[in-house]
Amino acid sequence: MTTLVPRGPYSDEELRKLYPASLKLQLVQILLRHGERSPVSARFQNAGLAPYWPYCNAAKRFSSVVMTKTDWSTWNDLQWRRRMETFGDDDRPVLAAGPEGAVDTVCQLGELTDRGRETTLALGERLRHLYVDQLSFMPKIISDADMIYLRATPMPRALDSVQQSFVGMYPSSARTASFPPPTIITRAAADETLFPNERNCRRFGQLGRAFAQRTADRWNDSKEMDYLNSLISKWMPEGGQRVAVDSHPRLSGIMDTVNSTLAHGPKTRLPSPFYDPKGRGHHRQDRYRGMVLRLQGKPRIP
Repeated sequence: MTTLVPRGPYSDEELRKLYPASLKLQLVQILLRHGERSPVSARFQNAGLAPYWPYCNAAKRFSSVVMTKTDWSTWNDLQWRRRMETFGDDDRPVLAAGPEGAVDTVCQLGELTDRGRETTLALGERLRHLYVDQLSFMPKIISDADMIYLRATPMPRALDSVQQSFVGMYPSSARTASFPPPTIITRAAADETLFPNERNCRRFGQLGRAFAQRTADRWNDSKEMDYLNSLISKWMPEGGQRVAVDSHPRLSGIMDTVNSTLAHGPKTRLPSPFYDPKGRGHHRQDRYRGMVLRLQGKPRIP
């Protein structure tokens, strides 16, 4: 969720060490996490954090495939915009709005934001610089969609991220007029292996719960947790309940919100104690929602 500032491109000397002339590059597999997103749950409104974030301009530009004849012979694209609805103070439906009243760019929970699209697009451009411009492993202009294997998990933000990365690596100007629509592979949630699939493997789920309980037993009464409580417990629900690995929200959920706010603008910020460097050092995220790109082009020797 928090923006990672990447290092600069490899130098010629680094490339010679990483890709020695005696070897030939045959296959590249890239595992990437989704870009920056909104929190997966609306938390800490009592700390002044807005429940709806105005960082999803894609909501004004959605397109869906629609059937226009009942014999399945004609299809078209429907351009549409999304607005979200919630309940007002009198329990009447009202449009969900961002901190300054925006209604057309409101993000859903856990949605890839404009910043997330920007950084995954930049990732694709970085991959193009390395594998096209520097190593000449992939062609500058692509005509065969099967040269790249694209796969995303069932998470919409993962699909959006792999699309942005592909467009960064091969923008429309780098695809021939005959290039077909690229195929993006997905799986049913029960078959997914790019993130820990506790739901489909009963034993794995048991191990996951046991690990979580052991972690809670080890850290809930630790000095590190005492320090976190000194910083942010007053904003916890139910009258300032103790921050814990298995509190409500969980420690991982708290960091989900903290990291999401760090990646975005001042309109969605928590009080300064949430960003205490020592406090943040006591957290680690434990979930991976990934996608994969596999480059299968024939190596081109410079």
